[in-house]
Amino acid sequence: MKCRNHPEQDATALCQKLGVGFCTACCACEETAACCGCLDPQVYCQFRSQCLVWELSRPRRKKP
Repeated sequence: MKCRNHPEQDATALCQKLGVGFCTACCACEETAACCGCLDPQVYCQFRSQCLVWELSRPRRKKP
């Protein structure tokens, strides 16, 4: 699977619910809109407890 934001890169984190991937660069960046993060955080997701995308975006979600 390829990265959602960088189609030339392979994905390292995958949203199981939506089938979207993010590369290493997206998972390491600090910009909320351009980074690896839950695409629909307000809606219930059965995969959330085991979701790598959710965990990698935790520090950005906690910022004011």
